[in-house]
Amino acid sequence: MFTSTPAHSHRSHGRILVVDDEPQMLAVAKAILNAHSMDVEVCDCGAQALQVFQAAIATPGRFSCVVLDLTMPGGLSGFEVMEELQKLDPDLSVIACSGYFQEDARDLCQAIGFTDVLQKPYTLEHLVATVRRGLMRDRATHDQA
Repeated sequence: MFTSTPAHSHRSHGRILVVDDEPQMLAVAKAILNAHSMDVEVCDCGAQALQVFQAAIATPGRFSCVVLDLTMPGGLSGFEVMEELQKLDPDLSVIACSGYFQEDARDLCQAIGFTDVLQKPYTLEHLVATVRRGLMRDRATHDQA
């Protein structure tokens, strides 16, 4: 008889936190990354993301990568969240995500500490490739520790 195991039991890529104030962006990102065997949690604001991240930081379920929307009206900006995340885990892979990037945004974001940039609207392939780069960076950083 066929028995099914929970999908998350096969997910060894690391946990990803996606932070965006747009519910449809959260749903799409979660569905795409889950379909690629990634364990994803979503938050719709910076304050919630910091709470969820801090609760997981010292556990085996720590987040390996964060996809962070830079413009979230009415609360903490992505830049403010990034600053707090760096205090909690200086080696964390954080991907800046926005629909408002200009030409020099990638260099600026990387100078601030973001590991990569994801332009909205993104394709399925671009999202997966960018998150995989973040996860590989996380593994390389934490394997050396």
